Amino acid sequence: MVSVVRLTSQALVLGLSLLMPVGALAQDDGEAVPTLELEAERGCPARPDLVPFTSRAVVGLPGSGWVVHQAVIPEKKDTFFRGVEADRAGVKPVPPETDARKLGAPDPSVPLWVFGKADAAPCRAKPTTWWAVRMGTDEDRKTYLMAELEMECDVLPPGRLSGTPVALRQKDAPTGCKLRRANDNSTGKAGVGLPLELVDFVPERACEAPECTRLWERFSSTWTDGSAVHDLTVSWMERKGKKDPCEWATEDLTLLLLRPPGALAPAPLKGGGPYFGTLYDGTGPRTVLSRHLGVLYAHDVAKPKAAPKAFRYASPTDEDLLTAKRTLSPCKKR
Repeated sequence: MVSVVRLTSQALVLGLSLLMPVGALAQDDGEAVPTLELEAERGCPARPDLVPFTSRAVVGLPGSGWVVHQAVIPEKKDTFFRGVEADRAGVKPVPPETDARKLGAPDPSVPLWVFGKADAAPCRAKPTTWWAVRMGTDEDRKTYLMAELEMECDVLPPGRLSGTPVALRQKDAPTGCKLRRANDNSTGKAGVGLPLELVDFVPERACEAPECTRLWERFSSTWTDGSAVHDLTVSWMERKGKKDPCEWATEDLTLLLLRPPGALAPAPLKGGGPYFGTLYDGTGPRTVLSRHLGVLYAHDVAKPKAAPKAFRYASPTDEDLLTAKRTLSPCKKR
């Protein structure tokens, strides 16, 4: 004999209610009906608290990977680099028993949310091992508090700016917020015209081949709603009869431009440096990020004419200063 168990609608609802959070039941004609309540995405914060990353090799640590900036250690509290050690670069471990907050570290109870691979959701991370890093030039040398992280996601290894992670420091997960890297790049060789929407931002120059050459390079992030960010470099090189590219008269132009949602054309952003990426959510681009000489800049898409907020995370070395100028010149000595 086969026994059959029949569940009434009331019994089914009772069983589901044990698996659902309170408030997940609605009334329909006097009978409870299960409903699903989905939490709305928080999106990207209007004023992001950004946390930059630096490769281990740059700060003098062995192995591949990243360390995250936490604070600039005040000179009065810097017990790591004294005397002649303060005059050169170095890295030292912070003892585990040391309270990092006394060195300027932020509240450890507020988690970090790391953006690694392009267009991927951020993951939670927490500092594990702390380091005191001395870096900079004789004119500008500081000690930075940095940390290794325990992360719940994979990030790309050091090697290219396009893979450098960045994090947000905030209590709740920035659900729906992602980081878009440059995904539309092009290069203009000699004689190739500029993209039409960028022509008006490049001044006219009397430059005729073969004595003069104009080259350009563009890195962009684009969205389906027509919004975009463009990083443009243009170089004019005048030979004046000389064969060595290092002897050519060179003029360079760099621009960071934003076309926000609904705009017909892009406009230059104020300040900043080379394009890093853009934080965006369901409403479109929210914060454009650029980076230059140890400073990460945050450009508010809602206020494109405002100066960006700066997050300093390192002091540039002499080599950084020598190679900071962006140019498309083939001169190998730059």
